[in-house]
Amino acid sequence: MGSRQQEKSLMTKTELKEAARQLFLENGYEETSIQDIAGQAGYSVGSVYRQWKGKKELFMDIWNDYVSDFIRTSILQAPPSPNQETMIDYLLARSQEYKKNEMTRKLHQTSLLVSATYDYEGLLSWADKYKQMLYLFLKGLNPDQPDRLLKSTASIMHCVLNTDAQQEADTSSPKYEFDLQTLRICLLAIVEKVTG
Repeated sequence: MGSRQQEKSLMTKTELKEAARQLFLENGYEETSIQDIAGQAGYSVGSVYRQWKGKKELFMDIWNDYVSDFIRTSILQAPPSPNQETMIDYLLARSQEYKKNEMTRKLHQTSLLVSATYDYEGLLSWADKYKQMLYLFLKGLNPDQPDRLLKSTASIMHCVLNTDAQQEADTSSPKYEFDLQTLRICLLAIVEKVTG
């Protein structure tokens, strides 16, 4: 495929994804058809099927981009050499931002329902990098602590922050109650205990 054809294909894919994203947000996943998406973007139904096997794959491609981009931005915008409070406040602010995002509020539940067999391409890689960022933060506070302890703590923090970020969107899970101030106190206590 020539570069001009590749550019056209990429533009088509981008426009179809944007149309689908808008329709999923406005009408929901179930109420949006491939025909709706193609019509919204100004393409034929065949154009959609040339890019994805079906609506599920298109949705998961959009969801993968959204979550991967959110995690990537969280890593890239993290404060350099932060102290405990600065980092915990940053992580909690990002958690709140994710929680309040329209994509999370409206489409998180759908992502759980349609993703059972989906292979997240970028998302898992960025989730590992996020956990690595937490590990390096802890290591920077006390490099003498064993890696096993720091990596385990980074994983615990990652799980708690994920649960907080998804608590309002995930209606199928038990309802955890995270008061922001209490969560902050607990995360600071964990960091202090491990690195202190």
